[in-house]
Amino acid sequence: MKIRVLLADDEPVILRGLKKLIAWEELGFTIIGEAGDGNELRQMMRECGPDLIISDINMPGYSGIDIIREIHEEGRQVKVIFISAYQEFTYARQAIQYGALDYLVKPVNKMHLEAVVGKAAVIIREENEGERAKELLDIYERKHRIVTIEELLDALMDGDKRAAAELIRMGAVALSRYTTVCLLETDEVMEDSSRWEERERKLVHFALNNIIKETLESSGNCLLFRKDGRFGILVQHELEDEPRQLAEDLNGKINTFLKLQVSVGVGRPSTGVETAEESYRTALEALKSKYFTGLNRVVMATGIAGDASTEDSCRLPQLEAEIVQALTSQNRENLQAATARLLEAIRFQAAGSKHLAVTNVYNTILMLEQDMAKIGIALNPSPDDPSTLLAKLSGYATYEAVSKEFMSIVERAYEQIVHKLANKENAQLQRIISYMEEHYAENITLESMAALIYMNPYYFSSFFKKHTGKNFKQYLTEERMKHALRLLLETDFMIYEIAERVGYNNARHFSDMFKKKFGKLPQEYRQSAGAE
Repeated sequence: MKIRVLLADDEPVILRGLKKLIAWEELGFTIIGEAGDGNELRQMMRECGPDLIISDINMPGYSGIDIIREIHEEGRQVKVIFISAYQEFTYARQAIQYGALDYLVKPVNKMHLEAVVGKAAVIIREENEGERAKELLDIYERKHRIVTIEELLDALMDGDKRAAAELIRMGAVALSRYTTVCLLETDEVMEDSSRWEERERKLVHFALNNIIKETLESSGNCLLFRKDGRFGILVQHELEDEPRQLAEDLNGKINTFLKLQVSVGVGRPSTGVETAEESYRTALEALKSKYFTGLNRVVMATGIAGDASTEDSCRLPQLEAEIVQALTSQNRENLQAATARLLEAIRFQAAGSKHLAVTNVYNTILMLEQDMAKIGIALNPSPDDPSTLLAKLSGYATYEAVSKEFMSIVERAYEQIVHKLANKENAQLQRIISYMEEHYAENITLESMAALIYMNPYYFSSFFKKHTGKNFKQYLTEERMKHALRLLLETDFMIYEIAERVGYNNARHFSDMFKKKFGKLPQEYRQSAGAE
């Protein structure tokens, strides 16, 4: 590295002589400027930042003593060599006392100049190396302190009380009313096949680390550490709500600047650093509960689910039976309500355990498969490999996604049942209609038709109207009247004969029914038709 030199003298001939007297570049110097008086020297010193100034001691404007005093007062790392006339000898000696490195007597001698600047070069390089070494040492000490604090915080979260005492001794923590631990982790979508590569993961964590540090610097008494792949923050605070506000601020910034989803678990506040482990444990539980609360949120420890009760366990078979009942009766409203109740019961019974929630949902699906198989309905698209379904359920990042999968399966069962029963009922209806068209003249009753397809008469009545839009008696009457009209117009049969042929034993009753349908008695209808 070249040493930067600034020359100053109010005599231009001296300046030219100094520049030519020695081979500056070969000796490791570079001349960055020339000043013609004290004012110009002062300005150039501020603008150019020289390592060495070689200046006449007595110039217009600022004198050499003024310049060196200013350098001393501002703490600048600049060395000064003065040039003086013989009569200024005593003045030059005084300048040495103020910190000048050396002085040269005019006219300047080449060998003397080389010796003096050589001496300056050694001092400047030694000081630069010393400053660099000091900077490196400071950096190392800061890094070592940070690493030590992080290691102590890690131990503190594991319940090491000595770590708390050491943190206090180092001055890393301060006295505060509350101590709360927050834990932050990225929400990687587990069912997404495109997992992060290791390099990409490191870049994301680097960016996260920067945002968290910047946020904590403005938040006061907060310490950052890493534990088990998560970012941990030890928050010392006076107001109880501060950790939640900090967590929401971090979540918002990371969403905005990194377009990344993260969950933050906020532990319960403890009364001191010594009990921070309790806050850490509840923060970890809160973070793990994101499976049930949802991703990309701040989860407070107070929202953690409670333990399951025996009563909840006993309710599951009952709720499963309600779903089966709603499916087989094709009651969509009851089905949706029963499904929602069962999923909520499973969530509560899981008490924060993803494994237990997935297991219960999976077992319920297996039960439904068995019940549906009895009526010819297949729920699982891969019945030969049930582990595929279990892996799919386990791969979901949230209970909400598992619930949607379960509801989709139940809806698929409902649609299959509706379709299957619709086909069956269509076949039954066609059989009844065909029979009525063929045997309309016989003594057909609702009970006899219900028995034909093995139905309860009450259910058959509802079934028939549902599919034809007419009740059974109305449909049979219309069928008989259709054939009666044909016989009335195409044959010479007597009215009573027509009545008997279409299933009426009483001719008068037949005539009344005919008039109700066509507006005229059978004989009147035949006569009016013949007249036309």
